[in-house]
Amino acid sequence: MNDNTLDNTLKEGKLPPDLLESLLELTSREAGIEVEAAVGEDAAVVEGARRLVITADPITFTDKDIGVYTVAVNCNDIVAMGGEPRFLTTTLLLPSGTTEGRLRELFADLAKAARAAGVCWVGGHTEVTSAVNRIVVSGQAVGYLHGEPTTTAGARAGDAVVMTKWAGLEGTTVMARVHPEECRRILGPAGHEEVLSWLYDPGISIVREGRVLNDLTLSSAHDPTEGGIATGLREIAVRSKVGAVIEWERIPIREETERLCRRWDIDPLGLLSSGVFLFTAAETTAEAACRKLERAGLPAGIIGHITADPGDLRLIRSGRTGVLPEFARDEFLKIEP
Repeated sequence: MNDNTLDNTLKEGKLPPDLLESLLELTSREAGIEVEAAVGEDAAVVEGARRLVITADPITFTDKDIGVYTVAVNCNDIVAMGGEPRFLTTTLLLPSGTTEGRLRELFADLAKAARAAGVCWVGGHTEVTSAVNRIVVSGQAVGYLHGEPTTTAGARAGDAVVMTKWAGLEGTTVMARVHPEECRRILGPAGHEEVLSWLYDPGISIVREGRVLNDLTLSSAHDPTEGGIATGLREIAVRSKVGAVIEWERIPIREETERLCRRWDIDPLGLLSSGVFLFTAAETTAEAACRKLERAGLPAGIIGHITADPGDLRLIRSGRTGVLPEFARDEFLKIEP
């Protein structure tokens, strides 16, 4: 292949069959797939299980490293339900002017992220359309459920509330990618590079958490995305018809996140937090979970407790008790484009 073809601007509509065929070589080819992604095939056929977990999520905040974000947010939903992510399909919408080289980068990014998560990327749909002004990827994931589902509706009074990693993890990486010059000014070059690395280490996936905790009984679990930790906690409380008391000083927040949040007057509790696993469990189980996670190199800690007061969510900060903040939309959207 002539490298000059990578600069070719793609025409609106479906991809040329020869280009699509070469790109599909990056999708999964392994046991368990009976009909794989191919030119002319509109669906894949895979082996199943008695109970499936099904989810879908688009990525709209950024088109940088979009493959990693797509795989993570979809697999995270499966893990939070207590399932094992197995298969991924994607709908890729490319704006007019997208080059073949950029498309190949995107396919390679998706394939690498899927392999890292242990899921089979089995195809989907790709087209160039004037309906979007930047790349949009919508993922659809399927997982196997081997035990009972862990919903957001199972939290009980007396349960401990646990979170892994730190608040605003995903949102901080997005800020660093979308506004690199301002982030370098605030954090310095080394700090900016450190934040960019969070996408991969510790990563915005909770697949590892799911594997570490698969033998423990959690009462509820959530993958806090838009609206951050506070929205994730509120959704658990509403679904479970309980309240919660959360301690600010116990919530891990990285200094880099705090500095960027101050720059844009953002509350880190309302900032995109994919990569954080938020769950509730009986006190002894929660303590055991934290020990197992720490041994696996995953930061985790108890940040509060569930109460029997439906809808009463409290935040203790510097010894004073107030109301846990509520966010109508993610704090990232405060940043001017």
